[in-house]
Amino acid sequence: MKKLLSILLSLTVLFVSCDSTDENSQDPKPVMPPEYSMAPDFDDFQTDGSQRNQTIENWFYSAVNVGVYSAILKGSLAIPVTAFKTTISQEPFYDTDAGVWTWESSFSANFNDFSIRLTADVENDNANWKGFISSSSLNVEDFVWFEGQSNVNGNSGSWTLYESPQNPSAWISVEWSRNEDRTVANADFTIEKAGDLQGSYINYNRNDNNDLNRSVEISNTQSNDLIKIYWNSELKFGRVKSPNHFGDIEFHCWDENLQDVDCS
Repeated sequence: MKKLLSILLSLTVLFVSCDSTDENSQDPKPVMPPEYSMAPDFDDFQTDGSQRNQTIENWFYSAVNVGVYSAILKGSLAIPVTAFKTTISQEPFYDTDAGVWTWESSFSANFNDFSIRLTADVENDNANWKGFISSSSLNVEDFVWFEGQSNVNGNSGSWTLYESPQNPSAWISVEWSRNEDRTVANADFTIEKAGDLQGSYINYNRNDNNDLNRSVEISNTQSNDLIKIYWNSELKFGRVKSPNHFGDIEFHCWDENLQDVDCS
């Protein structure tokens, strides 16, 4: 009897030891990059074109320019952007064979169904991310539609989004960051695709400590213009500066009703 108890005790210690070893062998789980790092909120500038009139020219001009980049992210790059957004709410698991953290989900985009496997390979204090996207209807399997890096605490990182499996070249690159308490955030989106807009960028900034708590800076290589837009995300008033469009270097403002007003 004593011998049997001794054997059982030894096996218990062995199993506990193995479980502890397995847990210790896992890399630390990285903090998921924020949604704005790939899809910033530009809903304040949604327009169908019918709103344009002389009294909301300043807001409308801002909306049109923000819309160019919003259309790229929601249109041309809808698949990788939607894929990433679907993984944010998922609970990851650690793939012991591959040695990576893994998020899995399914989604629909551009009238097709897809699956996403997002992996994070942690090395020291950094995580290397890869988004493997598949679609049986498009005959696509494990295409890396986006990839990037971040620090494990989720305060800064980068992305590269690719055009398509047929043309796997970089479309947009992103550099993003945020402070520890998440009150200040920043993301730079640069067009890498060859063409008239190559090198153009939009810088998105959120600062909850400011009255104008959102801003974008848009550099358009096609028009050779630098546009700066600041607004309040709750009350909707804001201002815009564009030397090419307005013919001066002054800010041009709108109020809470999007009406043009003099800047105070």
